Amino acid sequence: MKTYIIDNHPLFMDSLEQLVSLFQQDNTIYKYTHTLDAVEALDKTSLPGLIFINISMPKLDGLGFLTVLQKRQILSPVIMLSDNDDIKIMKKALTFDIAGFLPKTHSHAQMKNALNQIFNGNTYIPETVELRLSRIKNLTTGRMQADSSINALGVTRRQREVLKLAAQGHANKSIALLMNISEHTVKSHLSAMFQLLHAKSRAECIQRAYQTGLISPPENNSI
Repeated sequence: MKTYIIDNHPLFMDSLEQLVSLFQQDNTIYKYTHTLDAVEALDKTSLPGLIFINISMPKLDGLGFLTVLQKRQILSPVIMLSDNDDIKIMKKALTFDIAGFLPKTHSHAQMKNALNQIFNGNTYIPETVELRLSRIKNLTTGRMQADSSINALGVTRRQREVLKLAAQGHANKSIALLMNISEHTVKSHLSAMFQLLHAKSRAECIQRAYQTGLISPPENNSI
């Protein structure tokens, strides 16, 4: 597995590198102090399986980086590193379906707990951030219901991403390429979803995912 850490504080990057190595022994970690260097690397090498980026990076910040990934249809999971508590920026980042927030103020134990959840395929958002987000009036009801359904069923973020792509008509091989995972892993995620949703076919699985709010059906663009 390949991991990117993008942050303008070398000492913090070194500490995070050591923690990440505890969870992924066969992990090659690339550290960048400039976001544009990481963007350039995306064009030259295979895609990383996980990306950590400081949301407050100069020149091209975390939100700008997420926009670059979205335009290039790069689906590598992204963890936003935050050294401030700007809830508006955090809310914007959530619209990109990131894998979580990791406050740089977390203790060593909190960091380990967060990384454990992340490497198990779950989205990590600190409880304090979730409480603040819940108080924002324009936080959509649909998203809250979807998150509730995901938690209730025990669906991981990666399983949901696989299901989204399957619903868009992608075959397993295509999903594997887009998500930078093996085709076997795609099949495992789909098999788990079949069991969770009590579905016997791919179409039935997708339909039940729509009904439970795990994924959103395509918009009807007809006039």
